[in-house]
Amino acid sequence: MEYAALGIAVVALIVALAAKSSASKMAQSVEDARGDARRRIENAQEEMQQELEALRRTMSRVAAGEKLTPQMVLEGRLWREASTDEGKKMVADGDVRLVDVRTAQETSRGIIPGALLIPVQEIETRWKEIPRDGKRTLVYCAGGQRSAAACEFLSRQGYENLFNLSGGFMSWSGPTGQPG
Repeated sequence: MEYAALGIAVVALIVALAAKSSASKMAQSVEDARGDARRRIENAQEEMQQELEALRRTMSRVAAGEKLTPQMVLEGRLWREASTDEGKKMVADGDVRLVDVRTAQETSRGIIPGALLIPVQEIETRWKEIPRDGKRTLVYCAGGQRSAAACEFLSRQGYENLFNLSGGFMSWSGPTGQPG
């Protein structure tokens, strides 16, 4: 009888230790979930602040009389698409800064003369190399997708007068040269 009671006590102790271990793991899971939820909330707040800032800047531009396309307003986009012809006119007028966001391998095949070369994967660390003087800036890549992402990033940094070359360098029929 004493052995049975001792055996039951040992089993009860093992069950209690297992329950404690399980409760510890659950407590850690709850803490991890709280931390994850906190990070998600902070990220959502930051995204909302960025969206609100874009909306304010859009409304400011409308109030100043700038004509924005419905697409720009619907997308909260602070940059414009430029056709190849519009891009060629900007370049011919000399009234534009050029930013090429293609890789070095891509630019070795040719660039639009005078372009500042900042590969898109470096834009977040090198964006300050682009003067913020209000001058029109035509951003291009090979096909127009990476440059659109670069325009979006630059607009969030406060750049204005940004244009994405639709179709990118592949559609460019204006003057070309080699990187210097």
